[in-house]
Amino acid sequence: MRIAIGTCTLAAAWLLLGAGSGEPGSKPRAEVRDETAEALVDGWIEALGGMETYWKLQSARYTLTTEIYDPESGRLRRARPRYVTIARLEAGEAARIERWEGDDFIQHGFDGVQEWAVMNGEILGPGDKDYDEARYVSGDVFYWIGLPFKLRDPGVFLHYDGTDDAGRHLVRVTFGDGVGDHNDTWFYVFEEGRAMPVSIGYREEGRQNISRTYWEDVQEVDGYVFTGRRVHINAAGKVWKILVTSDFVLNPELDPAIFKGP
Repeated sequence: MRIAIGTCTLAAAWLLLGAGSGEPGSKPRAEVRDETAEALVDGWIEALGGMETYWKLQSARYTLTTEIYDPESGRLRRARPRYVTIARLEAGEAARIERWEGDDFIQHGFDGVQEWAVMNGEILGPGDKDYDEARYVSGDVFYWIGLPFKLRDPGVFLHYDGTDDAGRHLVRVTFGDGVGDHNDTWFYVFEEGRAMPVSIGYREEGRQNISRTYWEDVQEVDGYVFTGRRVHINAAGKVWKILVTSDFVLNPELDPAIFKGP
């Protein structure tokens, strides 16, 4: 089912940086608590049922489809589905991702200890793109299905950057070494009286511009809440990419062996 929590389906909004202009790496990586930023994120978590909601997720299967659009016409140019399986194991958070690239069938993932990758039955290793990205991608599919709860993980640093010209609260998110892409920075914009952010932006390593997104289609499956669509807009405010989560199954029975590499 789809749920509405306040104004839970997020409307597109321009991200105004205001005071939120800190550069990744401009402060020590040591975690320093920012109670104001934490309070805003905690309010979002509580609006979704608290951390108890997140602990319901022990395993999941879902399809994550990247849709690429022509910004001028609005027409879909291509869509690439990835078939994702994740689980919390004793060894850690494990993931298996499968997809087709043309005629090539690619499988890769992380078993909580070791990354691995296979293309058309051939084992890949260091230097092969899908192997080199396996650990990052595995963390990525766990992270995005786990928001906002994952914002309270160790190594995720929250910074309150004051308010913008519209009086909206600005929270900047950075990451410690070994947590996702630790050189990226995310920006969350919260309106007074609204638990969920109205706008989310990100700056990738080595870039100065802020890419803007908004989130919509908040869903609930068996008591677990997640965002169904992450919409990316370009500098002209036009959609160029949408990440769609579909076919979500909570806590399917899984053989942990599926997360092991060949």
